[in-house]
Amino acid sequence: MRFLLAILLLLFPTPLLAQWKQAETERFRVYADMPERQLEQRARLLEDFHALLVRATGRNLPDGAPRLDVFLLQDIADATPWRAVDPRVSGFYRAGAGRISAFALEAVPGSRTPGLAQTLLLHEYAHHFLLGASRNAYPAWYVEGFAEYYSTARFGTERIEYGLPSPVRSATLARTAWIPLERLLARDPSLLRGDESAIFYAQSWLLTHYLFRAPGMRDRLSAYLKAYSGGADPVEAFREHIDPDFRGFEAKLRRYGVREATYSRFNRIEAPATSVRLSTLPTAASVLLLPMTALEYGVPFDKREAALADIRERAARYPDEPLSQRALALGELQLGSPIVAAELLDQQLSRSPDDADLLRWRAQAARMIVQKNGFETARGYLLRAMEADPQDWRTLIAYSRLYRSTSQPMPDSALDALLRAYNLAPQVTDVVLDTALALSNAGRTGEAARVLEPLAWAPHGGPAAELAQRMLAKARAGDVPGVQGQVEDLRRQQIVTGSVGRGR
Repeated sequence: MRFLLAILLLLFPTPLLAQWKQAETERFRVYADMPERQLEQRARLLEDFHALLVRATGRNLPDGAPRLDVFLLQDIADATPWRAVDPRVSGFYRAGAGRISAFALEAVPGSRTPGLAQTLLLHEYAHHFLLGASRNAYPAWYVEGFAEYYSTARFGTERIEYGLPSPVRSATLARTAWIPLERLLARDPSLLRGDESAIFYAQSWLLTHYLFRAPGMRDRLSAYLKAYSGGADPVEAFREHIDPDFRGFEAKLRRYGVREATYSRFNRIEAPATSVRLSTLPTAASVLLLPMTALEYGVPFDKREAALADIRERAARYPDEPLSQRALALGELQLGSPIVAAELLDQQLSRSPDDADLLRWRAQAARMIVQKNGFETARGYLLRAMEADPQDWRTLIAYSRLYRSTSQPMPDSALDALLRAYNLAPQVTDVVLDTALALSNAGRTGEAARVLEPLAWAPHGGPAAELAQRMLAKARAGDVPGVQGQVEDLRRQQIVTGSVGRGR
């Protein structure tokens, strides 16, 4: 019988589980199910790309900025287990209240374009860099054009090249009717979605390429971006600072794309080798790593019950692994019972008392459970978490939220923690809005306005960008009650619609 069973297992093998590995460098944690050598190469590529962006832009991320988590996937839908994802998407960047990550395909199925998967990966990191290295507002075409322009970079053993042609975007420009320049420049979020998105990205790439490289255009671009960040109308600012003749400018742009575009090449400079630490994640990561990541970004209300059942079932497959216990605790905290979460977290903290994530989650549970001294209990856990990892922006904003008020200034210690969180993670919407409100409450409306500007005109900002625009108008006018009123209106709307405080 055993012999027969062995034969059957050989004939009908069980599916292989993903064997997740991690490559950690100074600025990245890269996760993938691939051979170690290949994973190490991807991690070194990202460090090379970061160095290129620093060299080309003269900017850098703030000291102490968190490592970016990068997930290389065989199926992009794995990144969003409880949300639908457009099958045409090959990668995306997400800066949420729980974490900041980039997701990209290991390889693009059916693509005939060499290096397309690498280009997509670099595109996503370029977004992270632009948002983190600058506090300026940028138009949608520039945000995407910047990422497209640098994403075609190639890194050889002796030379580095960037500003190279994009075969995909060039083909789109050649075969698709162009969007009128006036509409491309306007704040039109519909261009980022649907049938026009391909030509929008292609024109954004070419426009950025031209303004970066054509003689005399860099200074004009800088003047335009400064005016845009200051709230100027994007179309009129383009006429004033770059070219008033849109028809003539488009003709120059077409000619440049066909015959005049250039690229840059420089020799590598001898530098210390990038340190890459490779490790294999526990078996439970094969079924829990991506769902846990999705939990930290939040789960749609109508999927919460199913998501919690899914987490419990996955964790039950490896009940003795610490990762399973963490997943259970996080699932209960976000979707189930905070009391159960607190019990699970207490068990884990008895073994790992200085784990900053566990301490932060335990503080959240203490705030959710109705009990005496809940505030002081949460504060104690957060102070321990801050001592364990002083640079974790998530702990810093959680600490500041102990003192958050729509109308009252924060204590100096809380405001200091919030400003540190903003310096480390300006890409995160919640951090921006909290910081702007706290600065306004402190009477520092000019600073609040500068914090709000990038979000107010963010191309993917959605409702948060609309709120930031309203807050920005009030902050620029020095209207502290007006800023507070915008936040109060939002909270009342959230309570009515059930998007806050339900399902706990």
